[in-house]
Amino acid sequence: MKILPNSEPFFKQQSENGLLMLHGFTASPFEFKEFSEDFIEKKFSISVPLLRGHGKNVEELENCQWYQWFEDAKNALFELRKSCKKVFVIGQSMGGTLALHLAAHYQIEGLVLLAPGLFLKQKGSALLPAISGLKKYINKKGGPDIKNEVSRAKAVSYDKTPVRGIIELNKLFAHVKHDLPEIYVPTLIFHSKQDHVIDYKSSEYIYKNISSKEKRILTLTNSYHVLSLDNDKNIIKKETMNFISRMLS
Repeated sequence: MKILPNSEPFFKQQSENGLLMLHGFTASPFEFKEFSEDFIEKKFSISVPLLRGHGKNVEELENCQWYQWFEDAKNALFELRKSCKKVFVIGQSMGGTLALHLAAHYQIEGLVLLAPGLFLKQKGSALLPAISGLKKYINKKGGPDIKNEVSRAKAVSYDKTPVRGIIELNKLFAHVKHDLPEIYVPTLIFHSKQDHVIDYKSSEYIYKNISSKEKRILTLTNSYHVLSLDNDKNIIKKETMNFISRMLS
């Protein structure tokens, strides 16, 4: 099936320092299209894969299981590692959860997590398995959770969410909670208290339970959930660049 416009994966090899960027649930690599530009200018190698079931048709996402998203993330890491001695993983929402799972099992040099998922803010998600046979999709009201209206209008994501997909997402969250003590890499976390999708306590839980000696949460005040496209994106890029530069020095 054809990939939707602006949802294409992209890869740019430039140096031995690589960045793997993982998009969120129902979203696409578009989340990192503009975000990656500053890092490309700094000659980082960049990989932004399209995760299974995304960027094409929402019906494809309905039939995915969480380990398929992780398999895509893992394969992208291995491909980037072929040309890079050092790899940092930047993950947004579900992409942040997948980044944590990678860090627990494979070598990476650092994590940057943008509103990483462990706890959904929507009430009633525990009841989804019971209603999955009755209701296939949940419509999104007003588009992606982005405070900046211009960015929200341009964002590329599905306009509805498959119930079965949310069930798989919760399975991923539950699995990765057990991974956290096995994570030792330096970690930088960004989250907004105004996030309407992922509860801020996800980041607090991650911070408390990972074994990393170097870890930090930056709380944002002018964004909602999709941080790489929202009002605080320049702060995030600057702090991320400083963080990675420190790890490389």
